[in-house]
Amino acid sequence: MTVTTESADQAAAPATEPRVFDSWINIPYLPGEVTPDPSVVQRFKRGNSAYEGGQTMADVIAEMDRLDISGGVLTKVPRDITPPYVHGIRSGEEVLREACERLATIQAEHPGRFVTSVGVDPRLGYEAAKHVRIAVREYGVKAIRICPMFTGIAIDDKLAYPLYTAACDEGAVVTINVGVPGPMKPAKLQRTILIDEVALAFPDLKLVMTHLGDPWISETVAMLIKHPNVFAMTAGWAPKYVPEAILDVLRRRKKTKLMWSSDYPILPFDRTIDEGRAIELPEDSRANFLGANALAVFGDPAQP
Repeated sequence: MTVTTESADQAAAPATEPRVFDSWINIPYLPGEVTPDPSVVQRFKRGNSAYEGGQTMADVIAEMDRLDISGGVLTKVPRDITPPYVHGIRSGEEVLREACERLATIQAEHPGRFVTSVGVDPRLGYEAAKHVRIAVREYGVKAIRICPMFTGIAIDDKLAYPLYTAACDEGAVVTINVGVPGPMKPAKLQRTILIDEVALAFPDLKLVMTHLGDPWISETVAMLIKHPNVFAMTAGWAPKYVPEAILDVLRRRKKTKLMWSSDYPILPFDRTIDEGRAIELPEDSRANFLGANALAVFGDPAQP
């Protein structure tokens, strides 16, 4: 059988690598801004300057460019290290605006690279709803982060409902920690099944589970399959350790549901993207996992 020159050239052409977009990048800590949580350092074996502070956004951008990471969701959660049963999130409008200003400044300095995400304290009830509106309307924030381990209230606590309502009304995504936390905080506040009634109450609100929900992996899978508005990211997990049950959702069942993320600087860009690219996936699932799903949920900063 004769192969034409054109078809031979096409066959030899390398496949185009999918666009990579990181669904969770923490702003680098300023020197002395935060003391590394000993429990997190021990768990993730991270005691370097990236976690302790000192790197700049220029360092982050350079590393992203080296690894061909086009952009990501830039996140700031104002918090402190506290004993297990003491909340660790810093609250108030002044704290919120300080975080949003920093996010907006970085976003403006690197146009087309980042969408932004900020932590809000749901214990504030209606004031938390006000904070969501400030973040979205005044600073262009696209995602609101909730960390139950730091707030001391569960995912489905009634105090969080004003925040969910405001995020839904403003078209913001809500990302929520699920599973046993790295810091020494109670895990039951972050049990994955608690997403269920929130997703039922707010079917138009995009909810993104972070950290995959270990040890409640079957509940994570169930939430991804049951709810059209529930997604998950791999933050806090080296991709080679992502459970097969979750990868199976991406491979066969719901290809739009799982996103790669580094959770920089808890885990480094190079390890997480190298392992993410190495996961065996169908071509469309791979493109979705590495960037397309996150861009669809959070929005594309490169688009006007």
